[in-house]
Amino acid sequence: MLLVPIVIYMATLAIVHRLRPGLCQLYRIMGGVIVFGGSAISFYFAAYSGDQGGITAFYFQIVVILVYIFVSVALLTVNWFFQKREQIKDGS
Repeated sequence: MLLVPIVIYMATLAIVHRLRPGLCQLYRIMGGVIVFGGSAISFYFAAYSGDQGGITAFYFQIVVILVYIFVSVALLTVNWFFQKREQIKDGS
């Protein structure tokens, strides 16, 4: 469970070039911090806090996954709105 967000993040780096340049950079920075930082904190909880830390790590990793999904969907939505706005400008 600790590696799933990292694997998904690494797999989507090739696809993220379809986003606008600023959003692509934002995705790389925010996604990397969320995924690698969150997984590192979860690993720390699991490794050094005993049984309760393992439970905490599990729930913290779920939060990391949900935040990563939210950020990804938000950036895709913003990118979609920018594309629609450009289509409206070009059509007028």
